[in-house]
Amino acid sequence: MRLEEYLRTVTDQIRCAGARSMVEEELREHIQDQAEAYEVDGMFEEEALERAVREMGDPVETGVSLDRVHRPHMSWGMLALVSVLALTGVVFQAALSAGGLDADGAQYWFSGHIRYTLMGMLVMLAVYRLDYSILAGRARLAAGAYLVFLLFGWFVLGRNYGSYVWIDLGVTRLSGMAALYLFIPLYGALLYDYRGIGYRKLWKLFLWALAPVWLAFRLPSIVTVVILAAAFVLLFSIAVWHGWYQVGRKKTLAVLWAGMAVLPPALFGLRAAMGGIAEYQMARIMAFLGRAPEAAYTQTMAGNFLSGSAAAGGNPENVLRLWTSLPGFNSDYAFVSLITTYGVLAGILAAALMAYLLFRIFRISLRQRNQLGMILGCASGITIFLQTVMHIMVNLNLLPFVSVNMPFFSVGGSQMMVSYILLGIVLSVYRYKDIRPEKRIRKKVQETA
Repeated sequence: MRLEEYLRTVTDQIRCAGARSMVEEELREHIQDQAEAYEVDGMFEEEALERAVREMGDPVETGVSLDRVHRPHMSWGMLALVSVLALTGVVFQAALSAGGLDADGAQYWFSGHIRYTLMGMLVMLAVYRLDYSILAGRARLAAGAYLVFLLFGWFVLGRNYGSYVWIDLGVTRLSGMAALYLFIPLYGALLYDYRGIGYRKLWKLFLWALAPVWLAFRLPSIVTVVILAAAFVLLFSIAVWHGWYQVGRKKTLAVLWAGMAVLPPALFGLRAAMGGIAEYQMARIMAFLGRAPEAAYTQTMAGNFLSGSAAAGGNPENVLRLWTSLPGFNSDYAFVSLITTYGVLAGILAAALMAYLLFRIFRISLRQRNQLGMILGCASGITIFLQTVMHIMVNLNLLPFVSVNMPFFSVGGSQMMVSYILLGIVLSVYRYKDIRPEKRIRKKVQETA
C-alpha cells in the first residue's frame, strides 16, 4: 500500500475532523523517519518507504485505535466539582436571604445569584466547545481588539455606579474590574505568540501588560492592579522557565522578582504623593495598620463575627445581624458570612473545595503537551487563585479591605460570569488535549560512519 493511500485509510476511521490532519502529519513523519533509517541501512528509497508503511500494520485497525485516543474529552470530575461548588454557593446565598429583614432586597440578590449561576454554567459549556488554539498566531489581534473594546467601554459607554466604572451595554452592565480579568488569559496567549524573542524585544510584553494595569488605575481599583500585575509576572515567569525566550532563565527571573519587590511600594508612594489615592482607600490602609481605629468599622465587625462563630452551625440572630452590621456581607465578606451562618468547619470545607478546584485546574494545565493550552489554563487558574486567596485574607483581616469576590460564593453577575468563562477555558484545554499537541520539529536521520 502506498503512503498516501495508507494515511487516507487511517484518517477515514477518525471521527474528530480536527484530529485528522494532526494524526496524518504525525504518521507521515514517523513513517518517513523509519524509511530514512532503512535507507541508511542500504535500502532503496521506494523499497524503504514501502517497508515502513507495511510495518505500521493494518490501516483500519490503526485508525480505529487512534480514533479512541484522538477525540474530544470532558473532564467529568472537574464538571462535577464545579457543579458542587455552584450548588453550595446557591444554598449559602439562600440561607443569607432567608435570614434577612429586607425581603425585597433578599429576593433580588438571591434570584440574581441563581440566574447568573445558571447562565455561567451555560457560558462555561459554550467556551468548553470552542477550540482554544484559534488564538495561536492571532493573540496580538485578539488582545488589541479587546483593549480597544475596553477603552471604548470606559470612555464612551462607561458609567459610574458607586466607586467603580461599569460598561453600559444596553441590555446589561459589565463591571470594568471583572472585564479586565479576562485580559489575563489573552496575555498568556501573547507570551506564547512572542516565543523566540530576546532581551531587545521583551519591552513589547511589558507594554502589553502595562495597558490593562493603567486602566485598572483609572477605575480606580487597587485590588485589580495587584491581581493583574501578579498574574502577568507569574505567567511571564512560567514562560521564561519553559525556555520560550532567548534569555538567561535564572538571571531574568531574579531581576524580575527583585523588581517586583521594589516596584509596587514605589508606585504606590508615587501615586499617593500625586494625590491619586482616594481618601477612603487611604483610610482603609491606616485602619489596617492600626493608625485610624475609627475607620476600621468593617474590619472590626468582621473580626467580631468570626470570633463569635461556632465550630459547626450558626445562630439565626447572627445571620440577621449580618444584614444590619456588615457591609458587603454577601459579596466582599462572603467568607465571613459563610462561617457565621454555618460555622468554622463550613469555612474550612469551602476553602478546601476551592483549593481542590485549583489543584485540578493546574494539574490539567501543566500536563498539556500543547504549550498554548498550558499557558491559557495556568492563566485561568492564577486568576481564580488570586481572587480566592485575596478574598479570604481580607476576610481574616490579614490584608487591608479591598473589594474582591470569592468565586461561587459571592453575589455579582460580572464577576461570576468571568469565573465561569475562565473555567470554560480550562475545560477547552482538557477537551483538546489529545487533538492539539505541540508540533514537534522533525530531525533528519544522519548517517554515521
